[in-house]
Amino acid sequence: PGERLLVLGSGPIGLLAAAAAQAAGHDVDVAARHPHQQRAAEELNCGEPDGEYDVVIDAAGSESSLRSAAAAARRGGRVVSTGVYQGNAPIPGILSLTKELTFVHSIAYGRHAGVREVAEVARMLATRPEIPAALITHRFPIDAAAEAFRVAADRTSGAIKVVIEPTDPR
Repeated sequence: PGERLLVLGSGPIGLLAAAAAQAAGHDVDVAARHPHQQRAAEELNCGEPDGEYDVVIDAAGSESSLRSAAAAARRGGRVVSTGVYQGNAPIPGILSLTKELTFVHSIAYGRHAGVREVAEVARMLATRPEIPAALITHRFPIDAAAEAFRVAADRTSGAIKVVIEPTDPR
């Protein structure tokens, strides 16, 4: 409680990480690259980056985002990496050393104290319908899957989370 938290990367993983941190009682700021991502962060009541943070979540998974995370963390802060790096994660050495940062890595779903994270997330989404409303920007029928993937790959299209819906079997 009371720690400042920043999320770098405002795609579905970053915005959901912000929502989960809010559910745990934190005030969260989100760094967004595109205007539609900033609007979604605002819809989730996230602020904009300002100053240094106790915890910085790197949900972008790039060398530059990891550098930015280390730069935004306060001395003794934590950088949580949810991004997936191809090859080695490029930890910024001197900055990490002089700030005495701790790096924590996280991927996929886990179980803590006997509770599956998937169940916790399902409860959070059920009680906060504004989260999927802010994240799901496009819906396509299954026969338009190729177009759905094209839109999802084009961040300038305004896409955050693209959903492919099954055909009604009736």
